[in-house]
Amino acid sequence: MAQPIAAAFLLWMLLLPVSQALRAGVARIDATMPVGVPLAGYSARKTKFWPIPRPTKYTSLMEPSTGHLDPTYVKALVLDDGHDQQLCIVTADAIGADGTLRKLAHVKAVQRGLPLPLENVIMSGSHSHSGPGAITPEFLWEFAPATDLIVPELQDMMADKMAEAMVTAYNNMTAATMGIDTTHIYNYTKNRRAGVSPFLKPEDIDPNAALIVVNDLSGHPIATVWNFAIHGTCLGSKSLLSSADVMGAVSHFLEDYLVGGVALFINADAGDIAPSSEACHSNSTTSFAGVFGMAEELAAFRKTVKATSAARLNIKSQLVEFGLTDLNLTLARVENCTEGGPLDICGICEFLNCDFHLRLDSSWVEETPRFTAVKITLDTAEHVLVTVPGEALSGLGFEIRADMKKLGYDQVVLAGYSNNHMGYFATVQEYDVGGYESLLTFWGSGTAEKIRNSCYVVAGLAK
Repeated sequence: MAQPIAAAFLLWMLLLPVSQALRAGVARIDATMPVGVPLAGYSARKTKFWPIPRPTKYTSLMEPSTGHLDPTYVKALVLDDGHDQQLCIVTADAIGADGTLRKLAHVKAVQRGLPLPLENVIMSGSHSHSGPGAITPEFLWEFAPATDLIVPELQDMMADKMAEAMVTAYNNMTAATMGIDTTHIYNYTKNRRAGVSPFLKPEDIDPNAALIVVNDLSGHPIATVWNFAIHGTCLGSKSLLSSADVMGAVSHFLEDYLVGGVALFINADAGDIAPSSEACHSNSTTSFAGVFGMAEELAAFRKTVKATSAARLNIKSQLVEFGLTDLNLTLARVENCTEGGPLDICGICEFLNCDFHLRLDSSWVEETPRFTAVKITLDTAEHVLVTVPGEALSGLGFEIRADMKKLGYDQVVLAGYSNNHMGYFATVQEYDVGGYESLLTFWGSGTAEKIRNSCYVVAGLAK
């Protein structure tokens, strides 16, 4: 009698779900668009007689690109903690993330076998100002023109590349270890609102550089996710060559010279953070040679990050309704003036308070962003990756980081320009100062608090 009981017990044990260690897969897909596409980021690239269209194969309101300086990539990292939690991070050398493109890419990936739900996919744009335009449908960005009118062929092409990256990364999964830590990087960025805001100096940057390190069980690099605040504006508006800009160069140096594996860049709170002239330096043989030192710092720090296979993920995601914009178009905000101008119009409007609040709906700009928080438990330490759907100024970034610490998280990956792109998010103080970033803070002086609260809520749910 004992023998059948023992056999039944063994069978029961075999049928129990087995806790597995972390698995990870990565992919890098060349997503360079055809010559002639518009390059998103600078309205100064508009056609001579804008807003009168001058159509080409891929452009309407912007000048077409004339070539490629370097490839632009789509990359994906898939993590499976072995406990029914799977996460896919997709990065693109592009001006930002777009909810419509994210959904289209996910549909294509699911059709090719990706089992992850949309809520478990984070899409992040590097914020290169020399990446492809005409791939998003929000009219405000189309007409500005910051991206140009959407070309469905290009949108479909980009979605295909993203789907290929997701599915390839998923199929590449293997046993892995992971670690997260943060260092500080200086000398490569500056605050571009210094001189506009009396509260800021050029050295007021966000130096936090978070690394997510993923290795195989032999310690060989699978992926390096690096998270840092920097605008992709080394190439100015006169350049018509597509490029991943300075962030792509750092990833290239990490992949091909210093670390190996695939380097994925996630921008942070770069709304007021520009690259320094040193960072943008190129020499006769290497574009953006000025940031090789940054890559060296990241590579050296990567070696100190402890990686473990004892990883757990907890993913929470929610849509937040922002409603119609509250775009305040005072002259003080548009021209940053309180006196002077033709017929002293700035002074007159300062006295009369010439406010005009523009209420735009979702056909102009996304108004229901998705906020995602991922609690990443490594051994006993709890870390968080939290998304921000646009360009947070560094002051807001510091506030969000402090909120995450209050929730009990150790390391913070602040994933700006992720899932959606809803413009700038200026703090109340900087909103009142005015200037470009303030003008493009679309939901008024309360925008930053809405963003901050949404991050706090979703990170609290993941906790």
